[in-house]
Amino acid sequence: MRNAKITALATAAAIAVTGIAPATGMAKATGKGKGKHSVTAESTYVYKQAGKIFDGTLFKGETFKVERISKSGKFAYGMAYGHVNRHAWIKAADLKLKR
Repeated sequence: MRNAKITALATAAAIAVTGIAPATGMAKATGKGKGKHSVTAESTYVYKQAGKIFDGTLFKGETFKVERISKSGKFAYGMAYGHVNRHAWIKAADLKLKR
């Protein structure tokens, strides 16, 4: 009985670790982490939800402070500074980390 519990625990731990590892790899693949970024596109749309409900426009050189990345890695959520000045979603591909 004890061996069955240990085996079940080990299996559950292995499943949990393999489920987390791909998500970590995807976040690194986007190259976008938390922190202040600059908009690199001439203009990009700002959304209330990731890819839905247009809410404004940010322009090249304006600042966006990333707080999180969507599961797909395509959108970043955070505070938009400059023309918009509110929390919103934006395409992660249109951002570059400020140095």
